[in-house]
Amino acid sequence: MHQRLATLDTFRGVAALAVVLFHLTLHQYDAPFHLNWGATGVDLFFIISGFVIFLTLNKTQSVLDFVVARFSRLYPVYWAAVTLTALFMAIGSWLGYSQISLGEYIANMTMFQYYFGIRDLDGSYWTLIVEMLFYGVMLLGLWLNQLGRLEWYGLGLVMVQIILHGWVRVAAPSVYEAILKGFPLLNHFQLFWAGILFYKMFTQGYDRWRLVGVAIAYGVTLYLYDKTGRSNLFLSFWEYSVTTTVYFVLFFLFVSHKLEWINNRVTLYLGTISYSLYVIHHYFTVGVITVLKDKFGWSFVQASTVALAAAFVLATAITYFIEKPSLQYLRVWYKNRKASYQTL
Repeated sequence: MHQRLATLDTFRGVAALAVVLFHLTLHQYDAPFHLNWGATGVDLFFIISGFVIFLTLNKTQSVLDFVVARFSRLYPVYWAAVTLTALFMAIGSWLGYSQISLGEYIANMTMFQYYFGIRDLDGSYWTLIVEMLFYGVMLLGLWLNQLGRLEWYGLGLVMVQIILHGWVRVAAPSVYEAILKGFPLLNHFQLFWAGILFYKMFTQGYDRWRLVGVAIAYGVTLYLYDKTGRSNLFLSFWEYSVTTTVYFVLFFLFVSHKLEWINNRVTLYLGTISYSLYVIHHYFTVGVITVLKDKFGWSFVQASTVALAAAFVLATAITYFIEKPSLQYLRVWYKNRKASYQTL
């Protein structure tokens, strides 16, 4: 359990590629296909996150350990992506395609630009504040020494989601909007909770209450189809039902140890670069396609091939020259500092 789980890396890679291809073909009238279901790749990311974060918490000794682990994993890559995206936007501004200010760049570097009322420089960043809020909830559970009860607390929060979206939305629309604006995790928490339950199944075996919990998370996900404002813009309810069902079935197969055969060098490579690819791809690929089509008359297929290849090169460079070295440096530094304090 202390090693990276190969099938989860494959899931990450598939989810990242789905989101990339969704954005690559979105609003492109001359694209040979439109991968609308790729919009749901973030749902798979959220289930994975619930699984992985609960795994991490179960081998974490303190709140600071968890904070350092998450910071070293997320921020160096994110800072690199934000900086490159800001540079690309500055070039786009010179070409007449976009605008950017120093304040927007600084706010985005915090990863909390949502609460500053500042736009995301890259459209994909909206999921990161949802992830950070989930980390906060998990940290609270760790701090209060309640990890053993998080399954049940998670059920309570899912019940809050049902009441909020089912009753408050109708009875007090302004309150509903204010709550969701202040705590957008309530649009997606059931997916993280499903990941926690799948982790429990993976480590402790099937339990009827956990199966009921996963069924509830699945049902709530479908119930929120037209209430959380993204997937319903691109997919019908039945299409969304299919993708949601596929994701939950894949996780059932994974926790039953029946999916190891899907792992190969390609899927594991995609999993390795998935975070870098996710945070660098959107503005960059759309920008490259736009410039190549507008300024040089390229077809969508030609422009998107170059944009996608360049995004993979960038993501690979960020992974191997920033993510891996910084991750190792920061964690070794923290381990040494922690050891020195313990010997005082």
